[in-house]
Amino acid sequence: GGCADQMAEGACVYWFVMIVTVLSNIASNVPVCQMLAATFPYASPYEWLQVSFSATIAGNLTMLGSAANMIVAFQAAKVGDRTFTSERHAPFGIPSTLLCLYA
Repeated sequence: GGCADQMAEGACVYWFVMIVTVLSNIASNVPVCQMLAATFPYASPYEWLQVSFSATIAGNLTMLGSAANMIVAFQAAKVGDRTFTSERHAPFGIPSTLLCLYA
């Protein structure tokens, strides 16, 4: 019942996006999408669009949330630039992600 049956409706969208955002930054977006596919096998194409968009944007919340961010940090470190850190990423990553997801 409730939001489990209508994850892309009304207030449920905000809860769902928040859950996808948190999970995408803990486990990365690909495993989160696979888990959701198993949990909601009959989700509509619109709901999958919501999952896809949320998981992709959510990965930019923290440096660890996106494999691309980690690749850039490791490549920078290889050439001696150790300035690409979580602390430097956060002032950009957090507000831009929240703005994109909730605006």
